Amino acid sequence: MIEASPVTMPDQWQVQIQGRVQARARVLLKADGLDPAAIASAHLEPILDIQSTLDWLLREEPEARIAVLPQGPQTIAFVAR
Repeated sequence: MIEASPVTMPDQWQVQIQGRVQARARVLLKADGLDPAAIASAHLEPILDIQSTLDWLLREEPEARIAVLPQGPQTIAFVAR
């Protein structure tokens, strides 16, 4: 829908970036105060406990690359060289 529209809606870039990320990776979210259904409606996977989720992910996929953004949108992620 975004690509088909000739007009860019305000704040559309946020959805475009989320789409790019989710085309390449699973995005899980721990957010106090948000209902798991609301998180799922944003196409994110709700989690209840960070440590148990990390433990499970690393058991399932030992070579997984995982990024944890403790302050969400206030975090600027980078790859150290």
